[in-house]
Amino acid sequence: MIRAERTFVTRCSLVVKPVDAWTGYTPGVSSIRVSLAETDRKPIRTSDGSYAFLDYPGKTCTLVIASSTYLEYRKEIELPESGLELPIFTVSLMPNGVYVPPMAATGLAVKVCDGLGVPLQGAQLSAYIDDEAAVRGRLAEEKTDGESLRIRISPGNGKLMPGDSFVLRDKEGTAMDWGYMTDLQGDASVLVLERPFTRIWNRGTRLLPAVRTLSDKNGMAVIPFRGLLPAVCPVHVEIVAGDRTWNAVWTAEGGRVVRMEPVRL
Repeated sequence: MIRAERTFVTRCSLVVKPVDAWTGYTPGVSSIRVSLAETDRKPIRTSDGSYAFLDYPGKTCTLVIASSTYLEYRKEIELPESGLELPIFTVSLMPNGVYVPPMAATGLAVKVCDGLGVPLQGAQLSAYIDDEAAVRGRLAEEKTDGESLRIRISPGNGKLMPGDSFVLRDKEGTAMDWGYMTDLQGDASVLVLERPFTRIWNRGTRLLPAVRTLSDKNGMAVIPFRGLLPAVCPVHVEIVAGDRTWNAVWTAEGGRVVRMEPVRL
């Protein structure tokens, strides 16, 4: 008698690598919940701390990362056809108001309220440090074409990691552009971007540390900066809530989380 054997083929549909924006490390499994909104099937934890979803049947999915100490992350993802390159998403998780900062962390914390002093949830904060000692790199190409998803840089003070935001700014301070790094291409000098820049940039343009985040349900917003920073440095901040916009230049202190006065919009 010949025994029949059944073979199962498993397909990896999506890999998610969550990263703590402050430490650069993957959060512990007990501190986050990674799921797809369209299915109850749980991901498999890989050896490097990533989360792999297997045999997902759809062409699009909604990635959800929930946590008590990070802001919720939610993003709709379009999956490639079977046999094409495996989608790997690095997600930079932003701390909320109850997150306990790591030792010697650098950052800013602020409460965002409306005109009556009621905390605002979901206010958008954009911040970057414009200081030569904080430069994370410089463009090493003669010109960027404004279309490529890959750029080559020369080293700076500290380095960018997948999941990091940064700002391109010329020396005159007359133009700027936001970038988001998704991966490294071969070595640390080639960055893979989420989207192309909005304009052409020349060799030597500075890449500055930057953060984009939201206020939590209590109106608290935490702006985390990672890596080597000056003892004192200017932080350009913009806060947007609906049709209201607020701008300021604050001061960050290397190795300290500075709590700012509440902002009313």
